[in-house]
Amino acid sequence: MLIDSHCHIDFDELAPLGPLLDACRQVGVEALVVPGVSLDHLSRPLELARQHPMLWPAAGFHPWYLPADKAAFGVLEDFARRHAGELVAIGEAGLDKFKGPDAATQEWWLERQLELAASLNKPIILHSVGTHARLTAILKNHPGARGVVHAFSGSGEQARDFVRLGFYLGVGGVITRASATKTRQALAQVPLASLLLETDAPSMLPEGISAAHNSPAFLPLIHKALSEALQVPLDDLGLVLTANARRLFQGAETG
Repeated sequence: MLIDSHCHIDFDELAPLGPLLDACRQVGVEALVVPGVSLDHLSRPLELARQHPMLWPAAGFHPWYLPADKAAFGVLEDFARRHAGELVAIGEAGLDKFKGPDAATQEWWLERQLELAASLNKPIILHSVGTHARLTAILKNHPGARGVVHAFSGSGEQARDFVRLGFYLGVGGVITRASATKTRQALAQVPLASLLLETDAPSMLPEGISAAHNSPAFLPLIHKALSEALQVPLDDLGLVLTANARRLFQGAETG
């Protein structure tokens, strides 16, 4: 059984939810982490998780969708504290070089969400596009922070830096691309205990899939591609990756 550590199942593209979750179960996907992205969608992951226990909700503001008014952080903080027992993480937070507001604004929101995660003893789900070096520098100022850098695509040095800082690396559809040699090599340089599977659905379709959008039911394709890239048997790898997700998001002891 596999866990999708990053799926925007609250997005309209993935409706209707019931048949999709049935399809996930049929291919061995037992749980999905649903990040928060915006003020408008703040409560949506939690609402869906209350209806579907296989969904694990988070709450946060994505760098593309940051509120114009910084006072909105208080809304996020109040929500996260009231529902801390149900949320598995803070995020999706992070930095994006190519989209969203200016870097200073993005960093302000990232710092606040890192502080919130620490105060709640929660992991944080991080987005990083063109910003690995800056993100690493910021994380060094937050000792004890933990979480996942989702959809990791970078060098071996960058991968090792994040792992040394206590972060998992989310492995998504990029691993299926023939052009992703550097990322496959980078992932081979960190322990299996530092990796998570994800789809980032409805975005990041695996290579060779002609569907209109990505789906968490495609997670086994990513699992297979990672197994081949790392030359680790499929079943053995699945056991490790599922244990990793439970450890990070549920605090489960895995031996």
